[in-house]
Amino acid sequence: MATQHFRLLAALAVSVVAALPASNAYASGCAVPKGNFALSLDVSSVCSYASANTAQALFDNLSTSGLQSLGNNYTGTQVATVNADFNSLMMYLAFPNAGSTGTGAQLVLTIPGLGVSQTFTGANRDASKEQLVDYLKHNDILGQIMKYQAANSPTSPIAGTGGMLPNAVSSDFNQNFTDTATRIASPTSAASAASQNNIAPNLIGISLSYGSLTSLDDTIKVMTLPLSYTIRNDIDPRRQLILSMPITQIDTNGAKSYNVALGGAYRFPMNDNWTLTPSGKVSGVGSVDMATVAGMYSLSLTSTYIWEFDSYDVSMGNMLSYNKTMKFKSGDYAFDPDIQSTVLRNGVLFSQPVNWGGKKLSVEYSAIDTRYTGTKLYIDNTQEFGVSVGTNKSAFSARSFLRGGLVYLHGKDTKGVTANIGYWF
Repeated sequence: MATQHFRLLAALAVSVVAALPASNAYASGCAVPKGNFALSLDVSSVCSYASANTAQALFDNLSTSGLQSLGNNYTGTQVATVNADFNSLMMYLAFPNAGSTGTGAQLVLTIPGLGVSQTFTGANRDASKEQLVDYLKHNDILGQIMKYQAANSPTSPIAGTGGMLPNAVSSDFNQNFTDTATRIASPTSAASAASQNNIAPNLIGISLSYGSLTSLDDTIKVMTLPLSYTIRNDIDPRRQLILSMPITQIDTNGAKSYNVALGGAYRFPMNDNWTLTPSGKVSGVGSVDMATVAGMYSLSLTSTYIWEFDSYDVSMGNMLSYNKTMKFKSGDYAFDPDIQSTVLRNGVLFSQPVNWGGKKLSVEYSAIDTRYTGTKLYIDNTQEFGVSVGTNKSAFSARSFLRGGLVYLHGKDTKGVTANIGYWF
């Protein structure tokens, strides 16, 4: 499947017949319509347009038959201009001369946002396209495209809304703070409970969250299935090894992206009110629709401190996380988006016990702020406000707990609500 992603990206260049003016104005006079993936075609000053929500649909429009179907009498030998918007990155490709052989075979690729301007001249137009493919294979253009999109598009599968990076950061923080912050200490001492064989078993965690968000003109739906297994220490159950695997699907106007991660963390109780949790995680994202594939590793440290009062608890969570994309290789293609981000995520949680229908529950209110530093990202900070209700989740003694709630998220040109429910048993 990875090879298919690379071929789709390469198809953007090799399937197009376009013309580049001799001046520094790379584009033709035909404006590009709105859409994640859109293009305009200019043949003899006659403009035609196509807009799509997926990269595959754009590639279909850029094929010879696709361009011929746009209705401006393109035959495959004329001087023509295509301006393509590839999820915020403008690209221009050119056969600046008429004909299919000789000077008519000259192909020009220009990507101003990346500082790319290359000319390929083969025996015919197909041979010029093959030269362009070789250029893409060996010059890391694919990685540069993904890095540009992370900085300029709110729907980047790597760093945009619901993307691999924000998912890795939020899943670590949820695992190490919001899902476990209540009652680090036990009403009785660990030694006393152990002598009475009152130690809680290990926990399997299954959660589901569904978010509906908007970014500019895009509608984004994010569905995540966080899976986890918590192993409690026999001597002190507050010492816990957590293994996790969050799985996420992002739908951007019908374009699907998927990311999955494998992580591990260990919770160290510093005292009855304070824990430190170091974590490590490897993540991957793939999307044929968005023509993206990338991997990333993450390291984080989360501090949780709880103030316990007679009728409520107040918890503070602080996380420092380092995240870096990894070099990815498949066949002749090798690239790295080269995104590095040190993230600060800080939150406050207010927990209050309630009695509903004879059941002892707790209501929690949370406020979380996230800041991304390092490589430039389009969404470099977010704020979240949540409310949840559920049963006791004492790190010491809970044998199972259930929680559900809502979270409102706000970021640059982005807002929306996520509903979540989780069961640990």
